Amino acid sequence: MSNKRSTGVPGGVPRKRIFIDAAPFFSLCLEHNLAERVLAMIKQLRVFILLSAVGLLTGCSQPDSDQESSSSKASSVTSSTSSQALTSHSGTNTLTLNRQADEQKVLLNQTWQFEQLAITSVKGELDDDQQMELEIGWRNLATSNQHFADLATVTVHQGDAELAMVERDDDFTDSVAPQADEDFEITYQLDNQTQPLKISIVPKKGTAKTLTVNLE
Repeated sequence: MSNKRSTGVPGGVPRKRIFIDAAPFFSLCLEHNLAERVLAMIKQLRVFILLSAVGLLTGCSQPDSDQESSSSKASSVTSSTSSQALTSHSGTNTLTLNRQADEQKVLLNQTWQFEQLAITSVKGELDDDQQMELEIGWRNLATSNQHFADLATVTVHQGDAELAMVERDDDFTDSVAPQADEDFEITYQLDNQTQPLKISIVPKKGTAKTLTVNLE
């Protein structure tokens, strides 16, 4: 009997065992997975940075918009206030003109001070032709010779209508020296003899002043 050990392979050839080193393969897989994770993180970081930048720009632009809106509102309020000031009846004084009176009546019992002139007196008289004659005294507060029309205007309203000026004397166009006084007469055609009159001095600089005159 032979002592040879059987190999289990026909022909008696010994079987060889093959060992494969899997370490490099697993290392490559790990590196691949790590690279994918890094790329994913970079993408997420880019998205985060982009969203942060958009949010920052939006936040920065919002105050400017609010400030502009506030500035616009402030400008609108200022404009509205100025408009109201020009038409406000500051210094309102209510008196009465009587058609039976034969002489002028003092309508302004104080001096109205403006930036470039002062109104020292306003007198009025009604006549039979449904007209009113005003005598206005004024002082030039400017530093050079001035005409009244260069510093202010006179308006007379009856109800919602502005009355037409039908006559004025030559003194209206006089050139008046600084701190000098002058007066002139102007005549207005009334719409009726019942509605009150509003006589306004509207300066080129400053706020208008108005007095109310009732008619009898």
